[in-house]
Parts: sequence; C-alpha cells; structure tokens
Amino acid sequence: MKNNIPFIKIFLTSLYAKPKQPMIQVLLVLAIIYIAIQYTVLNLMIYFIASPEEFLFYTILLSNAITYILIAYFAISVVFSQKDFFILAQLPIPTERIVMSKIVSGVAFPIIAVSILSIPTFILLLIEFKLGIAIKSIFFMVVINGLITLCLLFILSILNHVRTAFIQPSVYLLARMMVMLAIGTSPVIYFIAKEYRAISMILEDFDSSTISDFLGLGYRFAMQQPLVELFYPWYSLQSFLLLFVLCLLLFKATIKIIASKYYEHGLLVSSVEKTAKVWKWGSKGTWGNYLQHEYWIIQVEPYFKMHAILGMILTPICTIIFLTIFQMNILQADWLAHFESYLFAYMVLLLSCTNNISGTPYSREGKYYASSITLPFDPQKIYRAKVMISTCISTIAVVISYIIYTLFGKGDITTILLLLITVLLVIAYNILSPLYDRKHPLLDWTNPSEAIKSNPTVLISLVYGLPLLLIIALLHVSLLIFDISPLMATVIILIVVIIFIYKLFNSTIMKGYVDH
Repeated sequence: MKNNIPFIKIFLTSLYAKPKQPMIQVLLVLAIIYIAIQYTVLNLMIYFIASPEEFLFYTILLSNAITYILIAYFAISVVFSQKDFFILAQLPIPTERIVMSKIVSGVAFPIIAVSILSIPTFILLLIEFKLGIAIKSIFFMVVINGLITLCLLFILSILNHVRTAFIQPSVYLLARMMVMLAIGTSPVIYFIAKEYRAISMILEDFDSSTISDFLGLGYRFAMQQPLVELFYPWYSLQSFLLLFVLCLLLFKATIKIIASKYYEHGLLVSSVEKTAKVWKWGSKGTWGNYLQHEYWIIQVEPYFKMHAILGMILTPICTIIFLTIFQMNILQADWLAHFESYLFAYMVLLLSCTNNISGTPYSREGKYYASSITLPFDPQKIYRAKVMISTCISTIAVVISYIIYTLFGKGDITTILLLLITVLLVIAYNILSPLYDRKHPLLDWTNPSEAIKSNPTVLISLVYGLPLLLIIALLHVSLLIFDISPLMATVIILIVVIIFIYKLFNSTIMKGYVDH
C-alpha cells in the first residue's frame, strides 16, 4: 500500500484541483458552506422532532444519501476514466496497482467530506447517548458509507466490463447513468410503493405533527426490512466484522474486474475521449454522435453540469414548498384552493422552462462551435439533439413534481391532462428558445457563467418562448371564467396545444436539412 501513495496523490491532485477562476472559487466555497449549513440544520430538525432511535437511524441514512451523491458525481469520473492510460500503460506497473490507486483516490474525498459534515451530528450523539455509543455510531456510519461506495463501484465495474457490447459510447454512458439513478432511487420508490396509502393519509392532514409521523413511519418500515435486521444492532462486533468482510470482498472484486480489461478499454475509451469533444468522424454521423456531443458539452464544465442538475431539482423543491403552503393554509385564502391544480401546473411549467438550459445551447459550445459548422454534419440534427437534451432535463423535473403532487393526496383525470399539457408546452418552449442563439451565439467567453448568466441571449430566448406560455395560460383562464367545466376547459387547451405542437414540428423540427 505504501508504494501506491504516489499514485493516489497524483489522482487526487488531478481530480480535485482548485479552480483557476476566482469567481468559481468563491462559488465553490459558498456551495460548501451552504451544504454544510443545510446538512446541520436538517439533522437538528430531526433531533428535536424524532425519538433518539429515529434520530440515529436518519443520521446514518442522510450520511448514506450524501455519500452516494458525491460518489456518483466524483468517483465515477476518476475510477472509470482512461485519461491516464497513455501515460501509465507504458510504465512497468501492474494494472491492479493502478486501478487500486484510482479507486482509493476516487472515494477518499466523498467519504472524508461526509465525515467532516458529520462532526455536528457527533456532538448531538454525545448529548443524547454515551460516548462509546456515539463513537461506535460514527464509525459504523463511515463503514456503511464505504460499503455503499464499493457496492456502486462493483456494479458499475461489471457494466464497464461489457461496455464493448454497447453499440455507441453514448448508449453506454446513458446506461451507466440510468443504473446509478435506479440504484439511488430504488429504496425511495420501494418505500412509497409499500406505504403509499399511509403516506397519503399523513400528507392529507398536514400539520405540525406530520413530519414526526412521517419520520416514524419511515423508521418502522426500515426496521422491518431483512437487510436492516441483518446489521442490527448496528454497533455490535458481529455487524462490524460482517461489514468489513463485505467491503474487502467488493474492493478486491472491483479491482480484478476493472484491471482485467484495463488495456482493452484504455485504447477504446481514450480514442473516444479525444474525439468526443468535437465530433466522431462519419459521413453524416448517427444520432448517438449528436447526443454524445451534447452530453459532453454539459459535462465539459462543472458550471454547466451544476446548472443542468439545478434545472432538475429546483422545480420539485418549489413544488414541496407550494404544496406545504396550501396544505397548511398559510395564505389564509380559501378561494385559491379552487384553482390549486391550475396554479400548480403553470408554476411547474414556468419554472421548468425559465430555469432550463435551452436558451443557450450554441453559446455553451464556445471554441468547439466552429467544428459543428465546418465538419460535414447535419445542422438540423444538431438542433434536434439540443432540443432533445434540454427537453429531457425539464421533463424529469416536471414528472418528479407531479409525483410529489400525487403523494400529497392530489390528482385526478384533470391532473393527468395538465401533466400532458405541461410536457407538450415544455417541448414547444425548448424548440423555440434556442432559435436566436442558433443564429447569434456568444462564443467568446472565458468563464462558463458568461455563456449562461451574462449572455443577453437568455433574455431574448424568453421573448421567443414565454409568449406562448402566457397565451395558453390566458386562454385557459378565459375558458374557466366563461363557466366551462374544468375538465372540458383542460381538454380544449390540450387540443389547442397538440395542434400548435404539430404545426411547430412541421415548421422547425421536420423541415428540410438546409438552414443553420
């Protein structure tokens, strides 16, 4: 292990290098402080609401969730990256040694970061429990986080082992992202599916005790699961030994699987990584090439990636706030309750559109924009790929928001129609908003934020897409004012939107592949 320390340092310094731009440095520090405060406040809230056993359980659960997110964001980029291949492959170094160093360096930062965030939690555990139990709980938390990390890397290493079976690199990247998303959300989906009726009953009667009831429901449900019972009590010697053995086996197995095809995948991936930044050569390219290019444009700068993630989570967060306000009747306006579903639908629509990245897809390319207009690729397919990527991001936000809406005991046939209207209008907005940026992109930027926040195209793109949303909303309000039934008014709006989408597709998406 001592001989691997230099390699671990190399990977750590190359992956977690401090940003050069002062603005990005400030944003990074503020983001870290914000996350730390939010994490501490959330733990404090659970501490004062829940019982000591529930607090201990949710402390570990929150730590696991943060670890999983950080591992999915940081570790994957170093463990399965082959940027080091042409440097290290020429040296007389065993591949297993290289892979082990990459795994250790990839998981080091997330686990250390979560451990630091857990310091206030440790103080709360000291207040509530004895010193021995507090230390064992924190140690158990770190070991569980390591197990989650190694489980994820083990599963992804199997997927990486068969990556040559995928037709396109973009298909493999999509499959990897879907696997990570499925693993991360499966416990939540399983809990909701099993306890949907109980959750709905708790949320329908939303008051000061709702959060406490919800935490209690989640704790009791978790304690009944065989996997949790296997490690309970958590601070027993048997649990620690079992966890340690599992971590060791997963660590060794992951190294073996990745190292077995290190050279084969190194040659394959390195060639893809060098060409994916512009385009993969071909007469006209395939859809995989176009989507892969758009995926890389978002991945190339952390700011773009952060903006895309924000576009997916901001609308669901606002949905929770919106529904909480209505459930607790904070506004004291009963007349608003009659229009709650419509207010919710157009709030989701507006947030999903205005917070999306569809207005600046060409500006984000920066210096790589020249390749898209000089190489023999279809400009119309480029445009379609950009629309598709931005639509996927906003559609995820819309669907999650409506799922949350149904969990609050809402939803009927009108809600389903409003969901269809929202998705169709999001598609229409994403078709219209990049039209100006397509002709007048801002390419001369040094800071990634200039391509989005400081770009006048953002405001101009609103002029292209926002009037459509306002017209549809005014038409919907007019139908309701004239005493047309809510269901019939929604059906009429849906028909109007479908007709407009059909015309818009024919005039933009489906027209000849000539204009750029």
